[in-house]
Amino acid sequence: MKNYGPISLKVDDPYELQLFGQNIEDIIGEEIHKLIDIAYSKAQEILMEHIDKLHEIAQVLLQKEVISSEEFESFFE
Repeated sequence: MKNYGPISLKVDDPYELQLFGQNIEDIIGEEIHKLIDIAYSKAQEILMEHIDKLHEIAQVLLQKEVISSEEFESFFE
């Protein structure tokens, strides 16, 4: 796959996109999909790493409905 690097795709004429090739939209879509997959995996990893804290916070929120940032941060001390 060809690396396009940091480029601007802001164009006045849609035909200007053809300068980047016929499948530039597909390439961009694939890259965005990769970024989303990586972010999703990282979020899952973080949640699983702190699942005990997640459950503790959920229990407190079920009782109080709202906690302060200080209360939230105290779970990670």
